[in-house]
Amino acid sequence: MKVGIRDGMLPVPFAESFKKAKEIGFDGIELCMGVNYREHTLWQEGGIDTVNSLAEEAGIEVSSLSPGGFTAYSFMHPTDSVRSEGIAKLQYLAEICPKLGTNVILVPFFGGGQIQDEHITDPRFLDGVKAAAETAEKHDVFLAIESTLSADQHQQIIDQVGSKNVGVYYDMGNATNFGYDSPAEIRSLGSSIVQMHIKDTGGNHAGEGDVDFPAVFESAHAIGYDSWFVLETPGKDDPIASAAKNMNFVRNNF
Repeated sequence: MKVGIRDGMLPVPFAESFKKAKEIGFDGIELCMGVNYREHTLWQEGGIDTVNSLAEEAGIEVSSLSPGGFTAYSFMHPTDSVRSEGIAKLQYLAEICPKLGTNVILVPFFGGGQIQDEHITDPRFLDGVKAAAETAEKHDVFLAIESTLSADQHQQIIDQVGSKNVGVYYDMGNATNFGYDSPAEIRSLGSSIVQMHIKDTGGNHAGEGDVDFPAVFESAHAIGYDSWFVLETPGKDDPIASAAKNMNFVRNNF
């Protein structure tokens, strides 16, 4: 088990986030990209080398890639060119993942890109997942879906797509907020869980909200989960102190 943090959770410029994460004690960092993703370092000439140099100098890993802005380009977008851009975005990230030493891409579906119940069996949605998954398979990269759906609905998508490289990015904080039973969902999804965020409810530090972390960690152990726990936790008044507090909570309780 390794513990990482999303770079956006640290109150420092991108180039300094690697060193800061290491100073706090993290094993890795999740790289986040917004809607204007082409402005991110990974889309600039020499950007991959820049990221690798920053990670190597800090002595830290890239745990995963998080193109949060994908929600604006989702598989169900009514404009074909926008939908195609979203697929191409995921394909590009799948191609460069191995060069960054990671194999996980968080694929988010929130806000305007939220997966509706009727999308789960819609050919337009499923074909989009399949197109991105085909590239992911070639590079041994996982597309980890994070959405408002239940565990059963996520599994339904995975089964219909039929790719071993499509799974779930599980967030117990979100799931609890949506009214789902996180420990039961983790056991139900099992090996379909590619990676997990660490988050509690109500903007609280881990262990101080409504998430039943003892049961969550027990379920994670039960399914043999040994991948990353990536913090997506609020910084409160002192983001560095909060990051350290949440990191230590995971290390001391898992």
